[in-house]
Amino acid sequence: MIPAVFIKVSFSIFSFAIALSDIRTGMVPRVAFVFAFPVFFALCLLSEDSRPPEVLAAGALPGLFVFLVAYFVSGKKLGLADVWYAALIGLVLGLWLWYAAVFCACIAGIIYMLAFKKRKIPFIPLMAIGSVFANFFHFFF
Repeated sequence: MIPAVFIKVSFSIFSFAIALSDIRTGMVPRVAFVFAFPVFFALCLLSEDSRPPEVLAAGALPGLFVFLVAYFVSGKKLGLADVWYAALIGLVLGLWLWYAAVFCACIAGIIYMLAFKKRKIPFIPLMAIGSVFANFFHFFF
């Protein structure tokens, strides 16, 4: 059994790495998600508070669906990496913490837009902040 804290810390480190990549280069390599999905899926299955695969999928699919719709509605201004990362957040955190993470990301995005007066913002760093906050909140409270 893998401790849940190991998965949460690993996911936070992964989130920090892709957020940094998005800030510096404006993109996240797809290979990051190609490896992240099976690794985090396996870790979640083997964790001490393991969830069945259908529950893991139930967290990932809404994240994928909602952000895929937003991707097409926005005229593809939202990146595909944002879509994949939203699904990964749902996979690792679960559906309810996914909502909390996306809510925090949206609030952070509004604050960022008001503070820097920019119309185009990298959303993965904001989702990373939201997911780490939701992770932290769930772990300690």
